[in-house]
Amino acid sequence: MTTDSDNQRDEIGTLSKKSRLEQALSIGFNRVPELKKEEKMLYLGEFKERVIRKLTKKQVANSSVFPEIKEALKDKRTLRMLINGDLSYKFTDKYIKLAKEVGKPFTTIHDSQLKGDTGLVVISDRALDIDNIDI
Repeated sequence: MTTDSDNQRDEIGTLSKKSRLEQALSIGFNRVPELKKEEKMLYLGEFKERVIRKLTKKQVANSSVFPEIKEALKDKRTLRMLINGDLSYKFTDKYIKLAKEVGKPFTTIHDSQLKGDTGLVVISDRALDIDNIDI
């Protein structure tokens, strides 16, 4: 069975063998192949390596705020917080208020292609490769 990542590798390999003109035309007509699309759909559209902390939908729905998220939002490497748009505002409001309090931006992601149970992620603008992002 061929996966998206197999197709992406094939497309990138084929693209790198072409002349610059052929590459430009191919990109213009077909768009650049998206890297790690399946992984990104698990982390609200972000690469896992950029995630500092992650909560499941069930954890976001919990009545209390996880202190690890507050710590992550205060981290100097933090770029923003992403919230799954499938979640009710009554569950996400406390995290939105926290982000505002700490001075970090947040974005609510509405995408029907999202997969998994990710409810919220705190992300960096660069790869950090943190071993344990789950709380």
